[in-house]
This record gives sequence, C-alpha cells and structure tokens, in this order.
Amino acid sequence: MRSFQYMLKLLDRYILSRFLGILLGAIVAFVIIFLVVDVVENLDKFIDAKMPRRAVVVYYLYTLPWFASIALPMATLLATFFSMGLLNKRNEITAMKASGFSVRRIGASLLITGLLISIVSFFFDDLVVSGSMRRKADVQSQYLEREYRRKHKIKKKDIFLQQSPTEHIAIDYFDYRNQQARGVYIQRYEQGRLVKRIDLRYLTWDEEVQYWRGADYRARIFDSATDTVIVTALGADTLLSLEIRPVDLMKMSVTPEEMRFGELRDFVAQLIRNGIDPTRWEVNMHFKVAFSVTSLVMVLFGLPLSMGRPQSSLAFGAGMSIFVIFGYYAAIKLGQSLGIKGVLDPFSSVWLPNVLFLTLGFFLLWRQRS
Repeated sequence: MRSFQYMLKLLDRYILSRFLGILLGAIVAFVIIFLVVDVVENLDKFIDAKMPRRAVVVYYLYTLPWFASIALPMATLLATFFSMGLLNKRNEITAMKASGFSVRRIGASLLITGLLISIVSFFFDDLVVSGSMRRKADVQSQYLEREYRRKHKIKKKDIFLQQSPTEHIAIDYFDYRNQQARGVYIQRYEQGRLVKRIDLRYLTWDEEVQYWRGADYRARIFDSATDTVIVTALGADTLLSLEIRPVDLMKMSVTPEEMRFGELRDFVAQLIRNGIDPTRWEVNMHFKVAFSVTSLVMVLFGLPLSMGRPQSSLAFGAGMSIFVIFGYYAAIKLGQSLGIKGVLDPFSSVWLPNVLFLTLGFFLLWRQRS
C-alpha cells in the first residue's frame, strides 16, 4: 500500500515537472512574441510622438502583465499537450496504464494544477494586471494622446463619478471633441438622503467663462425627511460651476480592464442606483471571473488531445490545440457581444462558452480508454 502511494506521488511529480517546465517556457515565448509584434506595430507612433526611451520602457513594463495574462491559457494548453504528448509518444502512458493507473488518474494532477492556475490567474489579473493597465493608460494619455482616445472609446459612455462626498454625477455619453456631455444627472445628498437632483439634456464646457453650460434642464429639491419633491424648476439654459473639467472626465472614468473586480462590482451597483444601463460593465465584470477559468478548460481539452494513439502526430495535435484555443476565444468574445447587445443576460453571455467547453472536455476525457 505504501509503495503504491509512493508511486502515485512519484508519478505526479514526474508529470508536473515536465508540465511546469514547458509552461514557463511557453509563457516566456508568447510574451516575447507579443512584445516584438507590439513594438513593431507601435514604433512609428512612438517616433511621431517623440516619446522618450524611458517612457517607452515604462509603457512596456506596465504592458507585460497583460501579455502574460493573455499568454497563460495558450501556454497552459501547449504545456498540457506537449508534456503528455511526449509521454504518450514514448509509450510511457501505456506503461503507466500497465502499472494500474487509469487515464483519468494520470491526468488528475494536471487538472488540479489547471484549477490552481485559474485561481491564481484571477487574482493576478485583479491585483496586478488591472493596476498596470491603469498606469499604462496614464503613460498613453501623456505621450500618445490620439492613440489613447482611439483605444479608450468606452470612456465616453456610462460615466459615473463623485464630485464630492455628497454630490454624484452620472453621464450617459461624453463627446470629448466637442466637450459636450449628454444625459447628465447631478445628485446631492445630505446624511445619506437625496436632497437635490438636476437632470440636463446637454452639458457643454464654455472655455471662455470656464463654466459648464447646461441646456434643457430640470431641477428638483426633495424633502429630506420624506424624499418627496417640494420644488421643481424647468429651464432651457443655465450655467453650472462644477469641480469636474472635460479632461477630468477622460482621466477619471476608466475602462473595465483597468478596474479591479470589486471596483467594477461597486460601479455597476452605482449605475443601477442612478438609473443608468449597466449591461456593458456588468458583462465585463462577469468576464473577469469567466476568463480566469480558461486555463482549466485548456488543460481539460489538452489531455484527450495528447493521450490518444501514440502514433498520432504531435504536429497534428498542436494544430488541433491552436484550433481549440482560438475557437474558445471566438466563443467567449461572441458571448460578450451577445451580452452587451442584450441578447443574453450578462452572466450567461460569458459563462455559457465555459459550460459548453468544460462539458465537452469532460466528455472527451471520459471517453478515453483506461
């Protein structure tokens, strides 16, 4: 009995040592490829913007965590396939079966490792990638203003910010070029109760007087005790003095990739409380969790692909691996689009591809001959 348990531990160490070695090498290789491609693509923009070398280095230091994050699922799939595929090619899988180990037991250590990688991936994205993307955006806005605006179009929609501890501002759409906000809602609170609300159809920045000029507005003052309206005022034009400036709107409103999961969850709740459609942000909130499961999905698919017939070609299996991961990415991106368009609810839109691929992966693994 003890000798069998020792063989189990030895088997797991043997498999994991090969898997982790290939995984690390694949991550480094993918990150280098992404880095080189991105430098070649953006080199002319750096030169045109006369971006200092140090700023370019800082820009890519902040980009590396994101490269590592998107490389991890691909590296996991390839590590699973090549570590197990080589064992299968050398008939070591057959020897393990002859020693009494089933296919599912042989792959158990990799499945557990895939689950752990998925958990680590979520926290890595949440704690490291989101912060580095925000700092990268700061560098981009400082040196590559045109590129920053092009890549951050989402900042123009569904903006929510806090001017002071008692005043909140929600904006449906912000046109940076014309410095005009559409669908503006300003709410003022006292001791947690709403005391004043101003709704404006348009809010345009007047550079000459350094004020916001509101159009088609409605102001309501509420009884702090009963939350009922006691004064209502309508008007076509008004001037507002706000601490927020047009440039602040672009800096203060971040993309979902730049927000941690908790921040995004609170932001969605704030949008709902202010009557703003939170669908796009809610989809991205659920996507943060769903995408972290990708590594487990890749291990699950890699096992049956690599543990088939020993005489099967490694090149064919590698091609199938690439097909699987791009098919998975296409499915999860399609789900995102359907969620944002409202065809599917936000949770289902990003988790449905995971459920389908996990089910199919388990089915393929179960069909493997023990």
